[in-house]
Amino acid sequence: MDNVERSHKALLLTGSVVVKSFLMAIVSSYIFCGSINPNILFFHCINNVPFVSASVGAVAIMGVFFGYYIIKIKTFDSIFQNLMMADFIVTAMFFGASFSAPSIIASKVMIWLFGVWILGMLLAPFNKERTILKKITQYGALVALGALLTAHFIPNLQEFQSSYTSGIMVTSLLSLFGAGRDK
Repeated sequence: MDNVERSHKALLLTGSVVVKSFLMAIVSSYIFCGSINPNILFFHCINNVPFVSASVGAVAIMGVFFGYYIIKIKTFDSIFQNLMMADFIVTAMFFGASFSAPSIIASKVMIWLFGVWILGMLLAPFNKERTILKKITQYGALVALGALLTAHFIPNLQEFQSSYTSGIMVTSLLSLFGAGRDK
């Protein structure tokens, strides 16, 4: 498969950062104002708008610098397609859960956006030749992430929230690590 052109890489990474910034706006407004409703943020919680804006800006700036790194380094050329696929799937899972259960997912999304996402991307280029192990890691982690996010909606399992938090972080990291393989 041909490598993705630099301008297309920049466009895909920009789309990913825009979705992550919107996701951060949702979860930070829940954390700072107790609701994801924009009316509450802008009319009843006006004092916390700078904190929400700073959180969104931090994700956007971090994404720009990190995206520049991914576009320039040749190590990411052969794995870029797999990496972006896993990144979009994990982001979409967190994005969907942020609307349906913001109280449960908000802190996990902030941890993921500020640390695990970048750590997973940085680890992705290592061991590109071990494709079987990386395929199992990627797809197994995505299945586990979906199962852990689903488990949050089952009332009997919500008492184990801290173990699910660590499980979500580990599977998010492993899915990006596993995506870093040559075709």
